[in-house]
Amino acid sequence: MIADVISALIGNYMTTCFVIGLIVGVIQILRDRSRRSGTIVTGILLNAYIFWAIGIGQVINFVMHSVFGDFAAKTIGWAQSPFQLELAFSSLGVGVMALILHGRNAQLRGKVAIVIAMAIFAYGAAGGHVYQMIANKDYSYNNTGVLLFMDIFIPTVGMVLVVWHAIARRTQPDPTDLDATTFPVVPVIAPVGR
Repeated sequence: MIADVISALIGNYMTTCFVIGLIVGVIQILRDRSRRSGTIVTGILLNAYIFWAIGIGQVINFVMHSVFGDFAAKTIGWAQSPFQLELAFSSLGVGVMALILHGRNAQLRGKVAIVIAMAIFAYGAAGGHVYQMIANKDYSYNNTGVLLFMDIFIPTVGMVLVVWHAIARRTQPDPTDLDATTFPVVPVIAPVGR
């Protein structure tokens, strides 16, 4: 049974990272009971999502499609291909961007960009899996199973978190949120002549 659980966690690493991110976010929210504004709560959940579901998940995706490329291709029902290494490096790039953008001091527009980019990738992957199911009768575990559902569910949650956080920031601004603070723009005029 333990081997089956470990196999399921490793085999569904994107889902595992997503769930770990939610758990970490909830623990952070529960630990800081004094500051539970909507902006704080949504910011914590969004940061945890970006770090775990996108950052760590995509770095693991890099490892799976590069180091364990034959295994990954087999579970999807595909043959190993040079394009798989390209997917691996693309995943690494997205993962590194997410790790950079997850912090409290990162601008919201960067967070929105990484969540949207990941959603485009995941929705496209889901469409590709459905196409393979219909066109090539590919019913392999990682083409039609949990992965297909999570390719739709996880990015949808990310989009909801972005919208929820943006609404919370507008309705309950956090004075310590550097991205939400608007500073007056003072034009700098150089003296002319003299």
